[in-house]
Amino acid sequence: MVVLCLFGKSSQDTTTDDDDIEPVSYYWEAPPLIEEEEITHIDYGNHNQEWEDGPSSWEEFGHDNDPNVCGLPLLTVEEWEAGRHWLGDKPVLVSGVTDGWAALSNWKKREMLQRYPNAEATMGEAKLLGETGPDGAGKNLSPTTVKDFITKHMYDPTKYFFDRKIAIPKGMLEDCYPFPMPTRAYLDDPELGSIYAPSKKRRVRTKPDRELWRDHLAISIGSDLQGLTFHHHREAWNIVIFGKKRWILWDHARWKDNTTIQWRTTRDYVRHTHVTGAEWIRRLYPEPEREYEIRNFGHDCIQHAGQMMFIPHRWMHMVSCHSSSSWESFSSSSLFDPTHFCSCTNLHHPGCEYWRYGVGYI
Repeated sequence: MVVLCLFGKSSQDTTTDDDDIEPVSYYWEAPPLIEEEEITHIDYGNHNQEWEDGPSSWEEFGHDNDPNVCGLPLLTVEEWEAGRHWLGDKPVLVSGVTDGWAALSNWKKREMLQRYPNAEATMGEAKLLGETGPDGAGKNLSPTTVKDFITKHMYDPTKYFFDRKIAIPKGMLEDCYPFPMPTRAYLDDPELGSIYAPSKKRRVRTKPDRELWRDHLAISIGSDLQGLTFHHHREAWNIVIFGKKRWILWDHARWKDNTTIQWRTTRDYVRHTHVTGAEWIRRLYPEPEREYEIRNFGHDCIQHAGQMMFIPHRWMHMVSCHSSSSWESFSSSSLFDPTHFCSCTNLHHPGCEYWRYGVGYI
């Protein structure tokens, strides 16, 4: 399966315990030479006819959004707009967001390869993006195109198509219209809220930092079990066009002043490591301490195709894709900051009282 996401949204601790380091042997025996014909090339390309033909882990990871587990309201687009829920501090799910979108046909696997083969972004390991963010990942991300990623790399567990600076072709954006609010208002009227500069010769658009997320768009594509690990950022919306995604969300107010509880909940603190979303759900989530935190101060929800997830300011979250279809996420967000534990490098929130990470499509 692959997930393609369009979204909008407003250093890693590498300390090691010397006791965990295996002793080094200074005797080394060269391995036998491998004959050239023995070297095999692994084909990670998606050669299925459609997204839905790919592998699925739904039976293991899916659930029915029981209110005691998910607990989020499912709004209509009309309710989302009338209530101006993007100004709130609680996550919500919104249904019917992609109704009428040309992307429902133009972003099917074969159509996308024909229409937008050269759309550019970067690819890298989802866990790495979760640890550092795409900016911090730097040289560890490789440039790619839609066609190259899908046909050569999509099922590589270390490859995830994501770039918040993606140069989305105009046609792809038009396929996703009408955008959800408040992004639609900004893109329909680029001078919304603008004022005249002192010279009175031109209008200048000014936006508070907290509103930058509304027109920052990105696309992500991932296969089954892919998704960004725990992170946080400013407000964001995320729409799945194909596939299903499981979200774990954790209230900012619960962890912002407690680095210990951050570490113990989001990381494998016994092994001092940051694990993938699927591994966290499978191995760490069942532990009583973590389950208590998410069930009482967070949400565990399934996002289906056509639905939008709104993530409030600085809510910690991770996503994992579990479906036999592609997941596509179209999102909007302004900042992608990795979760840092005790690393006073957060320019947006100075000090070590809490840490960060930033999205998305997750």
